[in-house]
Amino acid sequence: MKGENQIADKSPRARVNAARLVAATFGVLSGFGGIVHGLGEAVQGNVAPSGIIINSWTEGPIAKYMGGEPGMTVVPNLLATGLLTIVVSLALMVWSAAFVQKRNGGRAQILLSITMLLVGGGFGPPIIGILAGVAGLGIASPQTWCRAHLPAVAGRP
Repeated sequence: MKGENQIADKSPRARVNAARLVAATFGVLSGFGGIVHGLGEAVQGNVAPSGIIINSWTEGPIAKYMGGEPGMTVVPNLLATGLLTIVVSLALMVWSAAFVQKRNGGRAQILLSITMLLVGGGFGPPIIGILAGVAGLGIASPQTWCRAHLPAVAGRP
């Protein structure tokens, strides 16, 4: 029989699929990028930004070779912006690694990425986090559209 030799393993390790792996990996990488932005903002100290668009790093090799890593913030203090960015980035990393497979895991990852964008996490890391969240939306999907519109492949009835 076809199903006799298959073991019904319900452990979290057995439920890893491509969407979860992509969402978790890129979510964590997005969080690391946000932390780098947050550190650069916090190092600038307790000063007000000149506008909504800021440079995370104003001196050093990152400022010289990467154009200062631009970001956007709605917080009127660079120290607070940096600390908020670090906290939100850590939350995104934890959520991506541990909870993205939950029912609304992809939506929460997208929300955390948008929050990271608004508190100074740069432009690149939040975009990567949003795309990872979109992948997270497909973790528990039944993929009925794919089965109906794509040709059958080996191993699929």
